[in-house]
Amino acid sequence: DVYSGIGWVYYRTNKVYDCQDAFNQCQELYEKHYGEKSLITASAYYSVGVVEKWYKYYAEAETYLQKCYDIKKEKLGETHSELSACCVVLGNLSNDQGKYEKAKEYYEAGLKIATENKEELDIAFNLYNLADIHFKYSEYQDSVEKFEKVLEIRKRILGEEDNLTSFTLKFLSDSRFKLGQVDEAMQGMDNFVKVQNKIFGKNNNSTAWAYWYRAHMLYDLGLYTQSAADIEETQKMLPNNSLVKTVIAKCNLKLGETVKSIEEIKANLRNRQSGFVDKDLEYAQYYIIQTEYYILQKQFQEAHDLATELSYIPKSKIPSAKYHELSAQSQYLHGIAYLRENQLDKAFQELEPALLCANKIYGKDTLQCSKYNTAMGEYYLLLNEPLKAKTYLERAVKALETSKLAVQTEYYLSLIHISEPTRQAEISYAVFCLKKKKQQY
Repeated sequence: DVYSGIGWVYYRTNKVYDCQDAFNQCQELYEKHYGEKSLITASAYYSVGVVEKWYKYYAEAETYLQKCYDIKKEKLGETHSELSACCVVLGNLSNDQGKYEKAKEYYEAGLKIATENKEELDIAFNLYNLADIHFKYSEYQDSVEKFEKVLEIRKRILGEEDNLTSFTLKFLSDSRFKLGQVDEAMQGMDNFVKVQNKIFGKNNNSTAWAYWYRAHMLYDLGLYTQSAADIEETQKMLPNNSLVKTVIAKCNLKLGETVKSIEEIKANLRNRQSGFVDKDLEYAQYYIIQTEYYILQKQFQEAHDLATELSYIPKSKIPSAKYHELSAQSQYLHGIAYLRENQLDKAFQELEPALLCANKIYGKDTLQCSKYNTAMGEYYLLLNEPLKAKTYLERAVKALETSKLAVQTEYYLSLIHISEPTRQAEISYAVFCLKKKKQQY
């Protein structure tokens, strides 16, 4: 028991190497005195499994956690409340490996047990994890519905200023943003930052990442000045974090500070290349930024080379929804580069499938699809087919107008097109209107 207690103290203070030794000692003693099939030994298996999961020794972790589950199921019965916790950690183990269907089965089993036992916080935990799976599958409406249920439970039991409640609001806001519910999403994110400040204070990592999350949402809305302000708050608390520096570089690029931005981007790319081998999701973001810069500088071959790198990320390393998002982004960047080169046939071959993919991921005519619609509109303008251009450009402008937040601020959603920092949909649509007016005379 002493080894178990010491182990959890080490684990919760991030001394994982020490806690592993303590848990192994605990397991050995429990097996010797109580046998391998006892409930108390099951608790040791659980502890060892959690540490193996932390080390990403997934096979070993599953062996120990499954032993714990099987013993508790045999000794306590299929509906005992302790099995719900086992389902959660086994689901998380599968989730970490990208085995989302298997994770979903565990979470649903845990939810069923928690519901039968009327354990509301356990119900919330399993609903929360299921909402996360829906989010990864781009099933955003289902994600929103489950996060809303979790938020109601946690607000009522834990209070609005609890950390778990706060993070539920954060992920609910992310899901709403994906559905195009921008005002509700932004309001939720503002409340998340406010609560994190109240819980942890100004100089805390948790508060720093709260500003970071809101900065990303502001950036996706094209609100680069506000995004940069939040990132500066993050950098004060995390001065040497390369991910923070990357977002600063992205904001600088959008705000026209290209020289400063590219220096930061190159430095971060070098840091990533020296520290990591796999082209994971974070690494891909560096390629996107660099590609945008190359298009700005009319270095089109370099832009195409880096855009191609996005399609080389192994599908097994990232969630399938993110994989498809990167595929659409890669095609989009190729298409924009071809537009700038006036290679219109090649541009169409990239932009049309990119738009179809984006529509499938985000939903047709959503804010996230605006830049893809604008690109197609620009293609038809260059092809001198203004009526076809109108269809796409009106979709982009309509998506912008659905967001009160976007309309009331200095910057609209970035429809990049990279040659113009902001308001590309309106610019392209204005060109269309001028052409149409000219044709009337």
